[in-house]
Amino acid sequence: MLLFALLLVGCGGDPVDGGISGTVSLAPDLAERADPDDTVFLFARMPEGPPMPLAVQRLQVRDLPASFVLDDSHAMTEMRLSQAERVLIVARVSKSGMAGAQPGDLEGRSQVVAPGTAGLEIVIDQAL
Repeated sequence: MLLFALLLVGCGGDPVDGGISGTVSLAPDLAERADPDDTVFLFARMPEGPPMPLAVQRLQVRDLPASFVLDDSHAMTEMRLSQAERVLIVARVSKSGMAGAQPGDLEGRSQVVAPGTAGLEIVIDQAL
């Protein structure tokens, strides 16, 4: 419940310094495995370290493909995205609606990038 409440805080607004922007899409060969109402979690986390995301945005499969901006307004912890040296962006289609990875979820990941990166393309292309 707390995670859901945190996801609703900062789900919009203008990007701030240190934001990461790009597009997220679902690979055509996985489209039949996703429902339009399935939740898509887009999050930034440090490549090494705690699994808690630095920033999270919530979408639905019906929104894909979608442009995104993750920035400090999407913060999940006291550490801000703009403070990280490098991050990994993960897009996950959650069949359960829960943020944690579950068998049957679909996922795509970026390369490790620095805050301020623009034009990132993430394709959800693997099943968990």
